[in-house]
Amino acid sequence: MKGVLIVALLGLLLWTNRDRVPLEYQFWKKPETLVVIQNSSDQDIHDVVVVIWANPQAVGTIPKGKSYELNMLRPRDATEVVIRFRYGTEVIERHAGTLNEATGYRLNVAVNYAGVITTQVGTPGQAIQHQLP
Repeated sequence: MKGVLIVALLGLLLWTNRDRVPLEYQFWKKPETLVVIQNSSDQDIHDVVVVIWANPQAVGTIPKGKSYELNMLRPRDATEVVIRFRYGTEVIERHAGTLNEATGYRLNVAVNYAGVITTQVGTPGQAIQHQLP
C-alpha cells in the first residue's frame, strides 16, 4: 500500500512540473518543426533566409510555383519565425508567426504577387489564417 501511495505522489509531482522537464525527455510532446515556404508569386524569390529557433536558415532561391520545406527538431517550447527575401530589387523582411504547442509546430508561408506574405499556422483541422501587411 505504501508503494502505491509513493508512486502516486511521485506521478502527481512529475505531472505538475511537466513543463520544467528538459525537452529531450518530453516524450508526450511533438519534437519536430515544419516550416513550408511556397512561392506563389509571378517571379523567383532570391536570397531567402528563415530565422527559426534564433538561427538563420539560408534557403537560397525558390523558383515561382515551387515550395521549400524546413524540417527541424525544436530546442525550446516556442519561437518566432521571420522570413527575409529579395523580391525583384526590394528586400522584404516579415514576421511570419509564432510556433508553439498550440500551432503543432507547423507553419505554411506563402509569398504571393508583389511580395505579399500570407501564413497559415497549425495542424490540419486547426488552421488559423493570417494576412500580413
